Amino acid sequence: MEDLELPLPAHDLIPHRKTMLLIETLLAYDQGAGAGTILGGTKSDSVFTCEDEKGEGALVEEVVLLEMMAQAYACLRGYEDRLAGRPPGMGFLVGVRRFVCHRRVGVSEEVTIKVATTAQIETFFLAKAVVEVAHERVAEAELKIWLPPEEG
Repeated sequence: MEDLELPLPAHDLIPHRKTMLLIETLLAYDQGAGAGTILGGTKSDSVFTCEDEKGEGALVEEVVLLEMMAQAYACLRGYEDRLAGRPPGMGFLVGVRRFVCHRRVGVSEEVTIKVATTAQIETFFLAKAVVEVAHERVAEAELKIWLPPEEG
């Protein structure tokens, strides 16, 4: 059996690569709660950043925080797939509710994303996601995700 000891790099659990990979590491996983903690961040040369209004540094675009949340959930599901002996499956973000960005995030700031499944209806999942910088909540949202049914 392969080594699935945490932490694990996100690129082992989700299909995103290069500039589209916005998360780095699955840090923690709680199977009973369907929850996990993921480390994320962007690079200063990313197409997903902009200069702040004063020109003092690069900021992560607010919509990128949503993509980080979705990738964090995908990472969690990819880990569950790997634990079950399957390759990580596909999933699609199909909706967002209650997105709140409390403040902009600087490119140099390390973010932690906490995600948890809150409901499941067949192959649709609701998840709560929170983005933190040094334990400060900077964004949150409820994600709606569709996982295609397994073939076979």
